[in-house]
Amino acid sequence: MHTTDSPSIGRVVEITGERALVELTADPTRRTAEGCYPGQPGSHVKIPFEEHNIVGIVSGVRMDNGHDGAPTRQLADCLLVGTLYPDGRFGRGVAVYPTVGQRVGVVAPEELRRILAEFVQYGYAFGRHSQAEDQRAFVQADRFFGQHVAVLGNTGCGKSCTVVSVLQHAIRQYPNSHIIVLDLHGEYASAFPDNALLVPADKVELPYWLLNFDEFQALFVDQNEPTAQNQASVLRDAIVRAKMTTDSNEQLGLGKAITADAPIFFELPEVLEQIRSWNIQMVSNSEGRMEPGPLFGAFDKFLIRLDARTSDPRFRFMFAPTSCTNDGHLPGLLRDYLSIDTGKRIAVIDLSAVPSEALGVVVGVVSRLVYEFNLWNPVRQHFPVLMVYEEAHHYLPSRLDPRFATARTAVERIAKEGRKYGIGMIVVSQRPKELSETVLSQCNTYVAMRLSNPEDQAYVRKLVPDSLAGLMNMLPALRTGEALVVGDSVPLPTKVLIDCPDPRPESTNVEFCRWWTEGEPLDVERVLKRWRARRKDL
Repeated sequence: MHTTDSPSIGRVVEITGERALVELTADPTRRTAEGCYPGQPGSHVKIPFEEHNIVGIVSGVRMDNGHDGAPTRQLADCLLVGTLYPDGRFGRGVAVYPTVGQRVGVVAPEELRRILAEFVQYGYAFGRHSQAEDQRAFVQADRFFGQHVAVLGNTGCGKSCTVVSVLQHAIRQYPNSHIIVLDLHGEYASAFPDNALLVPADKVELPYWLLNFDEFQALFVDQNEPTAQNQASVLRDAIVRAKMTTDSNEQLGLGKAITADAPIFFELPEVLEQIRSWNIQMVSNSEGRMEPGPLFGAFDKFLIRLDARTSDPRFRFMFAPTSCTNDGHLPGLLRDYLSIDTGKRIAVIDLSAVPSEALGVVVGVVSRLVYEFNLWNPVRQHFPVLMVYEEAHHYLPSRLDPRFATARTAVERIAKEGRKYGIGMIVVSQRPKELSETVLSQCNTYVAMRLSNPEDQAYVRKLVPDSLAGLMNMLPALRTGEALVVGDSVPLPTKVLIDCPDPRPESTNVEFCRWWTEGEPLDVERVLKRWRARRKDL
């Protein structure tokens, strides 16, 4: 690729690190031969210096009225983002800084096409460049999926459609993909009629015996109670004993290797009976008379809480499973969720019926199982997995909340260490400021859509490199379905028009005008029946 000489549109009057201030000498109201307006925000410019061409993106333009009778100037702020080398290669970063007085030209369409096609060999794209709509926005797929993605934007800006488009392109192109979507509102099932395992809300099962000890403790032990430490110790002991019983009965041969965290089936009634016996235990004193033991009554509230949870119909998916009731069912569950030998490429798990008290535990358990599966997978480098966290601010909050500690711990571990074990993630949120900073800061690609909230805009600016923070000023003006894609997986920070997914998720806006005008009969009894039974198939 050879650089193309283009007419000068201005000259450099100031250089400050990653920015250049350009005084425009061409009329900004007239198109150049390359088809763009000089100094138009979002356009690409180049600054020839020695044998290099420094490439910049115009982030803003303004009029300077000058001082003491100086003539009015038109000034363009440019972010320096890369370098065109003498051999035609494009590289991120500034190889050599230009000086003031250097002339500035427009990046020719052919040059821009070649720059933006840097990752065309991967063949993966989910949209078109806003300023070159005839060209696909190819991304470096290994970096995109493997180094985590954040999709951020207001409600109604097209986030769900963007995520679905990303995933639809992935499963169509990669026949051996392994993707798990945690769908908080039941929107995604309609978007994946083929090649997907759809787990509807009333069919979700996550049996209690898959929980590790911390997750079990989060559900049943109240840390504010004086006996919390005793409760945790006794619970751990009872779980280990119950799992050792399973080991003996099924001849697993694990013996002393069993811990409270091991994914081994155990009978919950056995745990309850053991704790109840300790709770009412009487011991003989030095005079031979019976008196309450050291743990007598210490677990009254704990047992009430445990009985309440296990009998609550909202927790049937955990404490009354029907399809995963013993150790032999675990391999099938993992194959289904991880799309192993099932002919599927993606699993969509509908969490809309999971009670809020258990949401953090469910997200945490699924994330931990995936992490630990690949941790112990000897061929994990050949088995990459992608986790998708929809509306993540609900269960990965920036503030400390005991209800979601399990989810935060598991997902933050994937954010920090998942890349080493072949686990990537896509985090989706409309309130980035309310989302875990640890999770967001580990994302190497940001798909930033329209954001109107000033606090969220400021927060996103903090997440990207200082040299790109100025581009975030474009966020409030983005169109629906348009995103600013920033990160190592794209050649340049780029505005992208996202492909419309086909089929679409069930996240479209409700047509108030139509239905308030036309109306439609409503079966209230059916609504109540579905509501009471917590089943969407009725």
